[in-house]
Amino acid sequence: MGRESRRDTRRPIAGEVGISWQDTNGQIQFTNVKGVDLSDSGIMVESSAPISVDSFVRVHAEQFGFTCAAVVRHRERRGALYTIGLEFRKSSTEPPQQSAPEEFTDFYELMQISPAADLDTIHRVYRLVAARYHPDNIHTGDLQKFLLLQQAYETVSDATKRAAYDAEYHFRRSGPVPLFELKDFVVGIDAETNRRLGILCLLYNRRRVNPDHPGLSMLEFERLMTIPREHLVFTVWFLKEKHLLRTDGSAEFEITAEGVEFVEKALPSNQLMQKLLRAPAETWPEDTPQQG
Repeated sequence: MGRESRRDTRRPIAGEVGISWQDTNGQIQFTNVKGVDLSDSGIMVESSAPISVDSFVRVHAEQFGFTCAAVVRHRERRGALYTIGLEFRKSSTEPPQQSAPEEFTDFYELMQISPAADLDTIHRVYRLVAARYHPDNIHTGDLQKFLLLQQAYETVSDATKRAAYDAEYHFRRSGPVPLFELKDFVVGIDAETNRRLGILCLLYNRRRVNPDHPGLSMLEFERLMTIPREHLVFTVWFLKEKHLLRTDGSAEFEITAEGVEFVEKALPSNQLMQKLLRAPAETWPEDTPQQG
């Protein structure tokens, strides 16, 4: 770390952090490292990979509320591990003080490819776009875009990571669920009960489709359900008090094991839940939900 970094107050942290970078052979590398401490200008990690000093990397620290570009300023070997000091780039967001995760990035748009692109297309386009944004390109170089492009390529060129990303991609691109646009979720004696079931079904499907990121925020509830926040605050409070959902530490809500059991127990006799859980979002019928 530089002098400025050492003057910052360091806060001990515990948990894994992801690091991605381009090695000397031009290959995209990714590894999980152990977080040691965090300051406003950088982060110290322990890694089994000897990432070179002055390497440009991208830090994936969603559990601490940020993802950003950084540069390796210090590396010291300690036994089988390396202690690595990373300095956040001034051009990137200063996220250590942020509590919300970084905005979702459309990797396909960034790489200028179709979501259905095959591996040959991905490799070919990456080489072209990477040359454009590489920091050594004095005309069109852009460090932040180059590091983000590395992250995109590393994700969509790996079948497992791409499948997880695509689940998130299609979920976020989906519009409001038509079933929620019915008045039965806003007015009437059953509206509150329907909202509770709706949120539980959204979180149940989210947990099944994307187990690595099973949470949804209040903003996403509003978007998917087309229901104002004022009508959801009491609903969420009730579900939390019943231990059917919980917060994950980043302003998102996740369904609990008790919530999963509740959904599965009620599903056979509840027509509304059957419609929410079993039909694709784009073909959900717009008839009136009924309580079983």
